Amino acid sequence: MSNRSLGAVVLGLAIAAAGCSKMKAADHARRGHEYFDAKKYSEASIEYRAALQSNPNLGDVRLKLGDSYLALNDARNALREYVRASDLLPKDAEAQLKAGRLLLLARQFEDAKTRAERAIELDPKNVGAQILRGNALAGLKDFDAASREYQDAIALDPAQTTAYSNLGVLQLAQGKAAEAEATFKKAVEAAPESLEARLALSNFYAASNRLPEAETTLKDALKLNPLNVDANRALGMYYLATNRVQDAEQYFAAIASYARTDEAQLTMADYYIVAKRAEDARKILSDLVTHEKMYATASVRLAALDAAEGRRAQAQARLRELLEKQPKNESALLLTARLHVMDGKRAEAKKATAAVLAADQRSAAAVQALMLNGQIATASDRTDEAIAAYEQVLKLQPTPLQATLALSRIHLASGNMSKSTTYAQQALAMQPNNPEAQSLLIRSKLAAGDTDGAARELATLTKQFPDSLGVLKLTALVQLASKKSDAARATYERILKGVPRDLETLAGLIKLDVDAGHAKAAAARVDEYMKASKPTVELLILAARTHAAAGENDRVEDLLKQAIETDPERLQAYTILGQFYARQRRLVEATDRFRDVLTRNPKSVPAGTMIGMLLEAQGKGEDAEREYSRVLAIDSHAAVAANNLAWIYADSNRKLDEALQLAQTAQQQLPDEPNVNDTLGWIYYRKNMASQAVGYLETAAQKSPNEPSHHLHLGLAYVQTGDFRKARESLKKALTLKPDLEQLPETKKALAMIGA
Repeated sequence: MSNRSLGAVVLGLAIAAAGCSKMKAADHARRGHEYFDAKKYSEASIEYRAALQSNPNLGDVRLKLGDSYLALNDARNALREYVRASDLLPKDAEAQLKAGRLLLLARQFEDAKTRAERAIELDPKNVGAQILRGNALAGLKDFDAASREYQDAIALDPAQTTAYSNLGVLQLAQGKAAEAEATFKKAVEAAPESLEARLALSNFYAASNRLPEAETTLKDALKLNPLNVDANRALGMYYLATNRVQDAEQYFAAIASYARTDEAQLTMADYYIVAKRAEDARKILSDLVTHEKMYATASVRLAALDAAEGRRAQAQARLRELLEKQPKNESALLLTARLHVMDGKRAEAKKATAAVLAADQRSAAAVQALMLNGQIATASDRTDEAIAAYEQVLKLQPTPLQATLALSRIHLASGNMSKSTTYAQQALAMQPNNPEAQSLLIRSKLAAGDTDGAARELATLTKQFPDSLGVLKLTALVQLASKKSDAARATYERILKGVPRDLETLAGLIKLDVDAGHAKAAAARVDEYMKASKPTVELLILAARTHAAAGENDRVEDLLKQAIETDPERLQAYTILGQFYARQRRLVEATDRFRDVLTRNPKSVPAGTMIGMLLEAQGKGEDAEREYSRVLAIDSHAAVAANNLAWIYADSNRKLDEALQLAQTAQQQLPDEPNVNDTLGWIYYRKNMASQAVGYLETAAQKSPNEPSHHLHLGLAYVQTGDFRKARESLKKALTLKPDLEQLPETKKALAMIGA
């Protein structure tokens, strides 16, 4: 056979193969459509994938595969297929919209906006595209532009209730409550038969705490269609939210009766769980768990019931069985993590949350995993990790109330009142009457010394919740800050009558005892409290601090060691014990305790800084230098470490340029700290830049007038500038405070120059 004839045969085979491939793809696609129409979505997705293996460029098949994934609640794969389909079908407006809507859910707002704009180019009167672009703009925080998009959508279709609803939500988020109400009412007027419009208006009333109006609107919606699942669910959820659990039952029962689907039965089971009718819930879930589609969901619900009833082992076993079959099931992983947290198994909990985050770092499940990571880190005193987790939630959620509250709590505990106040105010912007946000704002103001401001906030909160335990605690704190000791004690005693084992109240009474000079009585009080139950880490630390105030150091050490044994993963007790040893000049033991902290949290800047300071105190300058350098590699803005390393360099008269940068970093963060100003001024002196040095050294001497080294450094700088009169005054002050400074070579040289 010639080469020419061989080529012809090969070409013929290729054409024949292509023909078979096209037929095969079409056949798979047809069977996929049949399965899809029969609601057999798993089978449909298999056929669509087979068709795409034959021809990956079938845009319409990719679109149907995306539909199948969406029907299977697999949003991640649906998004992937919709995006590919929209690229393959650039002139298909519906393909652009489907991709855009899931991009919006994935918080990829810019990409969602691009898809919406493509759809509008193809169909300028497409209301759905206008709404999608408005939603994307709202996600990008361009609220004015988003409002215009919604208004354009309404102009295109005045009966289109979604645009009204979205515009109303946006106005409400901007604090324009009156405008929002008007918008929601216009939606009802424009489409009086629309359930969606009435449900949106009801949600507005509920968010505005106008509960009777919310209930009336929901009932009006249900009258439009008594068999409507959404209306029944909304009214049922309203009664649950307002603690009218029995009133809710008929609406969930109606859903189960009318819909007759597995999902409707699951809704009924969820109602029974909320109503604490566990056996009724189990009957439904035990049936649903045998249905392939509901197996995972029902298994997680049953595991949660087991855990709630104290059968943790059974719950974990059920979850393990599920995860063996579905290793990436997010609900099972999250419940597993929560159970591990309850059992104190934080490392195991983090493995479960890591599995959720590995699957998708932007999903709703990822937000829950990050919230759990924040709780785990907080419980282990790993403040930086907790802050990082909660700040990530802020990027993922449009209104991250719980993460914002958590950040306010953390910064309050860490002593950063400015950030604590800011986050509390942000939480109140999201939910104006949130009692925890109001409480955090009051506590932050008190900690910042703004007693009057705290009292004003408390007056508002007291009107809303006059008999609340939390309000009583805040009342006592304001009384303490206002020096009304008798009133505070009376308030705390009132709290104890209702809640005898409240730790914050105990701490308040102890403070009153100690402030009154009765530290021994305070120690006896906390010891008596500890006899009643097994002490927690928090109680042991409170007891240690109380016995420290009473001067009972042996007891302090024992209590802190007990706190470490109670929960070795908690870092606070190690830190306090290290500080205790440092005060007693037991420097080696103090260093060991802070090294324990670093073993458990290698990135702890406070622990590393303390080790550096303790090494300096032991005369181990080189070791201290290495430790400060390690800390600054973790956080280049660690102010204390930067200042101390800068001082080491300046004191040994080396690396002065690097020392200057470090000292400037410290001074930017601690502008009023005398030692930081002294370090910066001393470096300028060492660099023969006395005119720059004097201002910082004067600040240090003014703010710390009894520190002889600050006056000495200032005097030496004055000598360098030629201002001998001021030099004599400063050096005289230094020598009065510490006469042996006269023996230092630099002091002798300076005294000789000024003739003193």
